[in-house]
Amino acid sequence: MTKAKQTTLVMLPGLDGTGLVFEPLLKQLPDEIDAQVVRYPANRMMSFQEHVDFARKQLPQKKPCVLLAESFSGPVALQLLAEPPKNLVGVIFVSTFAHHPSPFILDAGRFLPQGMLLKLFSTTLFSRFFCLGGAPGDAVNIFREALASVKLKVLSQRLKILSELPPPPDTTFSKPCLYLQASNDRLVASRAIMPLQKHLPQLQVKQITGPHIILLAHPKQGAQIISDFIATLSVAQ
Repeated sequence: MTKAKQTTLVMLPGLDGTGLVFEPLLKQLPDEIDAQVVRYPANRMMSFQEHVDFARKQLPQKKPCVLLAESFSGPVALQLLAEPPKNLVGVIFVSTFAHHPSPFILDAGRFLPQGMLLKLFSTTLFSRFFCLGGAPGDAVNIFREALASVKLKVLSQRLKILSELPPPPDTTFSKPCLYLQASNDRLVASRAIMPLQKHLPQLQVKQITGPHIILLAHPKQGAQIISDFIATLSVAQ
């Protein structure tokens, strides 16, 4: 996969924005893949558009790149595709959505104090039930560290963003797109794929058995799928 060295994998994180949950995955990716993790500011509240602008500034200017958008960052990636960079050769969506996913726990966040909701998610019981399933204990520790490293007001702002997402923009992006779906996702329903497929009819779906934060729960399997996808793009270039 020599040509993959010429491609950068730009990784947009989930709700915590730290990118810490990508660490086990990064260890599993082959050396030929140049991975770049975007880390949203942990101490500054930003609007949805500011997240989009922040992510756009992290994209390589000339080098071919693949965008990976996990959970919260899926709508961010969709906005980027309204005016995609010419050097963007593919997109990977992971356990994400185009509209507010509306499971019970996030809807409850509109009525419960968000501080209480986020503290519940930092407990082992909640993190396993909603996000990590039977993942190793190290995965739970990483997830808890990620949440703890971000100011509560920033996390609360991102929860609010999810409930106020703008409609997905029209896009003419026709290059390969992949959706990694967690089979046991308790935060994002399987039907969340349909609006994405409407805007990106070339979207292919690959299911992995596991929970919502699938790349943290199963980094080795995720790394294999991602590297295979990038290898296919490299051959096509």
